[in-house]
Amino acid sequence: MKSLIIKLSLCISVILLSASMLHAREIEYNNNEVTVYVSPGEPTQIEFPDTVKGGFKKSPSNVSMDKKGNKLIVFGKEALGNSGEGIIVTLQNQSTYSVRIKQKNDTNPRDAIVSIVDGSELDYRYQEEQDPPYKEQVFGYAPSNTVSGLMREMVLAMEFGKNKIPGYRVSTRHSGEVILDDGTMITTIDRIFIGANHWGYVLNTQNMLDSSQQLNPASFRVDGTRAVMAQRWELSPRPLNAEQQLAGKDRAKVYVVTRAK
Repeated sequence: MKSLIIKLSLCISVILLSASMLHAREIEYNNNEVTVYVSPGEPTQIEFPDTVKGGFKKSPSNVSMDKKGNKLIVFGKEALGNSGEGIIVTLQNQSTYSVRIKQKNDTNPRDAIVSIVDGSELDYRYQEEQDPPYKEQVFGYAPSNTVSGLMREMVLAMEFGKNKIPGYRVSTRHSGEVILDDGTMITTIDRIFIGANHWGYVLNTQNMLDSSQQLNPASFRVDGTRAVMAQRWELSPRPLNAEQQLAGKDRAKVYVVTRAK
């Protein structure tokens, strides 16, 4: 019984020792040739980021290759010199990898399994970790209490769904009120942003003609106007079908910034 236990212990020790001798490592590929170390007559598995499509080596060669999925099994022959042999591996996603197969030595043991990862993908993942998408980015935009800043904030609110403009309250009291109707176009008030120093008017204007026409900024000026901007300065003719009506090119939003009343 004691002898059986000793034998089992020896078997377990041999298995653990064999597992520890397997040398696995990860190599980051940055468009430079990488080196994989092999032992003559023993397989080395190289894993790539995508399915292996093909490969190139010199002829005749002291390296044999067998591909399976994203793995390439390579064997080095006894005649493989100290400088090794270079191979080119192409993947399904059109990526190309340059790998040099060398014999193992005292400094570099045989690679049992090598995983090659794309360095550019690592850089991208690192950047995502450093600057997550929810992190607020700070840019040098004009503040909302300036004319250009308010203009930008109104566009973000009306065309990109921004919830509110800091320092301004929104008034819809006069929404739909007609301020211009000369037979060629009709303009109504959408909403007004009221601040301490400036007011911002958002207007809806529509072409009433069967021909296109240019918007004239002077048509929208009122007392104290500081700036006028439009979603588009040329309006298409009145729509003749559902497709043109859906496109909405005959309509535009006009933004007017004035001094506070």
